[in-house]
Order: sequence, then C-alpha cells, then structure tokens
Amino acid sequence: MIFLYLFNTVLPILLLLLLGSFFHVLIHELGHATPVLLGSRGWATIYIGSYGDPNQSFGCRIGRLKIWIKYNPFLWFRGMCQPGGASFSIGRQIGYVAAGPLGSLLLGASSCGLLLIQLPGVVRLLLGFMLLFAAMGLLGSAIPTGRRRYTRDGRPVYPDLILIVRLWRSKRLA
Repeated sequence: MIFLYLFNTVLPILLLLLLGSFFHVLIHELGHATPVLLGSRGWATIYIGSYGDPNQSFGCRIGRLKIWIKYNPFLWFRGMCQPGGASFSIGRQIGYVAAGPLGSLLLGASSCGLLLIQLPGVVRLLLGFMLLFAAMGLLGSAIPTGRRRYTRDGRPVYPDLILIVRLWRSKRLA
C-alpha cells in the first residue's frame, strides 16, 4: 500500500521537479549561449549538472553549440556556459552574461502565462515547477551563496549579477 502511494504520487512529483529543473537550467544556459553564437563565429559549451566538468556526462553537438548533461539528474539544478573561439568586448561579455537571467525571466513569464489557460493537471504542475525554478534561478543569478563554487580547472564561479558588476567596473577603469 505504501509502495503504491509512493509510486503514484511521490515519484511523479520528483520526476516533474527534475524535469522542471533541467528545463530551467537549459533555457538559462541557452540564454547565455545565444548571443555568443549569433554575435560571433565562436562556439559555446553548455554544462548541465556541473560547472565545466564533462566527466560522467553525455554530450551532443548542434553546430557550434556543445551540450554536456550529467547522468545524475539530481545535479541538474546547476549549469554553466563557456564561450570560446572568439574574443569579446566587455560590452558583449556583459550582454551574454545578462542573457542567461533574461532566459530565466522569459521562461517564468511564459510559464505564468500558460498557467492562465486550461491545461491538464500534470502540465500545470510542471509549469508551476518551472515558474518556481525560474524565480529561484533569477534570485540565484543575483545573490551570491555563502559557499564558493569553482569550475573543474579551479576558477571561481560567480553569480551573473556579480559578474556583470565586475565587468562593468573593469570597463569603467579601462
């Protein structure tokens, strides 16, 4: 009886949470990658589930975009986009860093809009989770956590807002 309850309620909700997290991180990181791909001849690599570590991941390539996704879905709440193959002005760097939170904002707004129409319950629940993750992602892009995060090669990972402020300050000093 308990097994059936867990199988029929807890497992579907857990799967929807994981899918909502995955889609949010994917949209956020694609937000970073889009200006890089459209504004240069460079490439972009997206990592879902890590900060630049392709180990224990599967990858796919779509033109100049490479996507690495961790096998472990419980890590899908984090991600990173690394541009490469071109040099970017500080203004362009600010633009592609800001495009990630813009992707989260658009995901949240579209999820909110879709929640206003009559859809099946499971779809509404997934949209609700995506709205929640988009809101949390926007906060996470602006507010630093108490814990330091590092890339695979030891470089610190900063929230998007902190990175934009650092880039803006370096632009003013130059």
